[in-house]
Amino acid sequence: MPRKRTMTSDLLTKQQGEVIKVGFLKKKGHVRRNWLDRWFVLTTEGMYYYKNRLDEKPVGVVPLFGSTAKEDTLQKHQHVFTCWTAEGKDYPVQASTRDEMMVWLKAISDAVTEREKRPSDATGEASKNPAAKGGAQDTPKKNGASAGAAKPDSDESSDED
Repeated sequence: MPRKRTMTSDLLTKQQGEVIKVGFLKKKGHVRRNWLDRWFVLTTEGMYYYKNRLDEKPVGVVPLFGSTAKEDTLQKHQHVFTCWTAEGKDYPVQASTRDEMMVWLKAISDAVTEREKRPSDATGEASKNPAAKGGAQDTPKKNGASAGAAKPDSDESSDED
């Protein structure tokens, strides 16, 4: 039986939409449930995440159509917010500070509001990870690491974060 395509799989073929915000956040994996540094690119279509900021192909995407994002005080870590998709999947994400978390939540809320104005089958123009070819950069705020430093993910061999 053929596998049903979802909004997530449709968006994962290539990054779509206008870039709104970029930066490093920690994302809780769906398989191993550990927290991994990921480069996030928020667009008008979805919140794409990459293993590092120079990657051109996203590891995953949180589709924005019908999604919500709120602070998640039930997590053991601080500065965590969770995005819930229309498909019922949750994406816990951790910022390094409360202020950074609030900025991301506002940007996601604005993107969702903008996305909801358009029909569900409409997609924005394709765009690439702005950092992959020398575009916009953001530096991680923890441990003094620079944006140019590759984030090792040796504990994660699967693309199933």
